Amino acid sequence: MTGMIGSGVFVTSGFAVESLGSRTLVMAAWLVGGLVALCGAVAYGGLARRLPKSGGEYLYLSRSLHPFCGFLAGMVSLTAGFSGGIAFAAMTCQEYAKGILLLPAWMPSQTLATAVIIICFLIHIEAGRVAARLNTSIVLLKILTLMCLIIFGYSVVGWPSAVAEQSIQGASTGATIDGFAMTVVWVMFSYTGFNEAIYVASEARVGRRTVPRALVLGTFLTTILYLAINDIFLRAAPLVELAGQSQVAAIAAAALGGRTAQLGMSIVIVLSTLSAAAGMTMAGSRVATAMAEDGLLPAWLKGRSGRSRAVLVQTVLAIILVYGTTLQNLLGTLSVTLSLCSAMTVATLFWPQKHADSEKPVGDVLANDLSHPSALVLVAATVYCVATLLFAGLYGWHDPWQLGGVVAIIVVAVSLWPWARSSDISAFNQSQHDSVEQSET
Repeated sequence: MTGMIGSGVFVTSGFAVESLGSRTLVMAAWLVGGLVALCGAVAYGGLARRLPKSGGEYLYLSRSLHPFCGFLAGMVSLTAGFSGGIAFAAMTCQEYAKGILLLPAWMPSQTLATAVIIICFLIHIEAGRVAARLNTSIVLLKILTLMCLIIFGYSVVGWPSAVAEQSIQGASTGATIDGFAMTVVWVMFSYTGFNEAIYVASEARVGRRTVPRALVLGTFLTTILYLAINDIFLRAAPLVELAGQSQVAAIAAAALGGRTAQLGMSIVIVLSTLSAAAGMTMAGSRVATAMAEDGLLPAWLKGRSGRSRAVLVQTVLAIILVYGTTLQNLLGTLSVTLSLCSAMTVATLFWPQKHADSEKPVGDVLANDLSHPSALVLVAATVYCVATLLFAGLYGWHDPWQLGGVVAIIVVAVSLWPWARSSDISAFNQSQHDSVEQSET
C-alpha cells in the first residue's frame, strides 16, 4: 500500500479529466484499473507461492524463461520501476510542497525533488530496519488521514447517489476508445506498487502465505480508497478547474475547506510521496542485489554492502530523470513500460516450473503442488495479461512516442547482454537450486 498510495493518485485525475471530459468516465477508468490490478495481485500471489524469494520480475523471468528475459526485466525495474518511480514521487512531492515552502528565485525548480531523493537515500543507507518501521508508521498515518478526508468530503459534497453527471467541453480526446485506454494506462501507474511485496518475499515470515495475502488485501483496500478519494476530488471542484492540473488534490481540498484544508492536504501529500519514494528506495536495491548474485551485474552490488551501493545507483538515475522529463510524460512512459513487464512476468505462470522439489514438504503442502497454480490464479493471470496488452496497445496507437521508453530500455538491455552473459552462466546454473533450498528451509 505504501508503494501504491504515494503519487499517481494525487495527479492522475487532472490529466484524466482533460482527456475524457466526464466524471463518470474518469471514475470508470479508476475502477477498471483497480480490477486489473486485483487480478495482477492474485497472479503475483501465485508466483510468490511458487518461489518466495526476493528479486521481483527479474527472479521469475530468469528462472522460468531465460536469463536474458530476467536481465531485461531487471533493467526495467532498475530504470522505470524504481528510479523512474522514485523520480515521479519526488516530482509530485515537489509540486505540492510549492504551496508550503517558498524557495528563492535563483534556486532551480527541481531542487525540492532532488532533496527528497537524497533524503530517501540517506535514510536507507543509515537506517535499514528502522526505516522500514518508520515507513509503515507513515503509511498508516497517511491512510488514516485519507479516510478522515473521505468522511469530511462526503459530509460536504454528499453521497454519490445524490449527484448528477458532470462533464466539460473541449476535452482533448473525448470519450473515444483510445482516449479511455490512455486514461486507464495513466491510472494503472497508481496501482503499479501492488506487486512491491514480492521484492522482499524472502525476508517475510512464511513468505508463501504472507506475501499473497499482502498483495491481494493491499490492492483491494487501495482500490476502495482510490475510488472514494477520486469521487470526492471530482465532485469538490468544477471539472474545468481540475482539467490538466497536477495539483488536483489541493484544488479539491481548497474547494472543500478553503486555504486551511488546502494546506493540510498538501502536507499529507508531501508525507505520502516521501513515504512512497522511501518504499521504492528500499525495494529497488533488492533487484540489483539479486542480479549481481547471479552474475548479471558487478560483484560490488552483492550482499548487504551491495544494497547500499545499489541505492546510490538508483538515486543517481532518479535525479537524472527529475531534470530530464515532465510529470505527464513520465506518467505515460512508466505506465506502459511497467505494465508490459508485469504482464510478461505473470505469463510465466503458464510455464511449468523447471526446478521444483517434488517431495520436500512445505508446511502442509508439497513443494510440487506449489508449482501448479490454481484455476483462480490462472484466470486472474489471463485477465491481467489480456487487459494490460490491450490497453498498452491502444495507448501506443494513440501516442506512439510514449513507447520510446520501452524501446530505449530494450536497446540498452540487448547492448549490455553480451557482456552480462559472459559472466552469468555459471552463477545462473547454481542459482537454479534456490527454490529447492528455500523449500528445504
